Amino acid sequence: MRALIVGLGSIGRRHARNWASLSLGPLAICRQHHAVQPEPLGVEATEYDDLHQALELEQPEVVLVTNPTSLHVATARAAIDAGAHVLVEKPLGSSLDGVHELLAAAQTGGSVIMVAYNLRFHPGLVRVKALIEACAIGRVLSARAEVGEYLPDWHPWEDYRHSYSGRRDLGGGAVLTFSHELDALCWLLGPPGSVAAMAAQLSSLHIDTEDVAEILVQFERGPLASVHVDYARRTPRRTLELVGETGVLRWDYHQNRLELYTADTRQWHVEEGDPTYTRNQMYRDELRFFAERVRDATPQPRVDGRQGAAVLALGLAALRSAAHGRTIDLQHEDEITRGWLSSFQ
Repeated sequence: MRALIVGLGSIGRRHARNWASLSLGPLAICRQHHAVQPEPLGVEATEYDDLHQALELEQPEVVLVTNPTSLHVATARAAIDAGAHVLVEKPLGSSLDGVHELLAAAQTGGSVIMVAYNLRFHPGLVRVKALIEACAIGRVLSARAEVGEYLPDWHPWEDYRHSYSGRRDLGGGAVLTFSHELDALCWLLGPPGSVAAMAAQLSSLHIDTEDVAEILVQFERGPLASVHVDYARRTPRRTLELVGETGVLRWDYHQNRLELYTADTRQWHVEEGDPTYTRNQMYRDELRFFAERVRDATPQPRVDGRQGAAVLALGLAALRSAAHGRTIDLQHEDEITRGWLSSFQ
């Protein structure tokens, strides 16, 4: 299976190495901006600096879109128009411009399009979903997701001020960059109904995007969830807590631990994750899953284009709420957006 990776930042390098180590097929890379690399890639790949030339000469079966967020939709559309299947890094884009047309082109052409919300491949979150579906804590009433990490620590080899995460023109900002949490909550709790948020640039970081945000989401089935995201936390944190009518469920990503409290036992049951599990494993599982969907011609992978579009629409609605100081009723958005949101049924 021939692959083309567009963009060679941190996640592009990870995908390139994983693709090679999984022996999925020949690899080419398109780098339109030759940023300094922390070390040699160590993977055999043909290199291009022009996307259309790479698509024409390589004729890839799959394209992995790992360039800045603001370029995702246009890059994915070019790949689909060239007949490729596409894995797009999250978020799907920085606006909804061109998203409907992208998904329509993928459907018409029979292309698999998947958005890389890799947390869905972490065994801890998979276990959380299984427990919720088994009613281990009864009907879920509320949830709290938190994620924070000091932005300059992400990629010590580069100047954070030039990274897409802190640049508005490249689609950065804590809300969209940390949209994993929004995706996870929709995956667990279903379609969101309304959203309210506050977001601001509060730290001394030299960026022009929000670096702290609080988001409140009311889900159609009733649960109320809050999401905290920030670029300022010096010790990384990623946690999820769900409160149900008969118990409480907690997941700590960094500790790789799940805690379950039930009214029947009135005790906490702790499940420790596999101590040998590494962060890269979920990326390998995600890439393997995508490759299998392409081989099987499965049109709806675990995070299909419509769900990726729904999470993007939710994140953008949160930013509008913060900008205008009002709650956004998602069910009164346009018909296309409502259709995307319903994909979490």
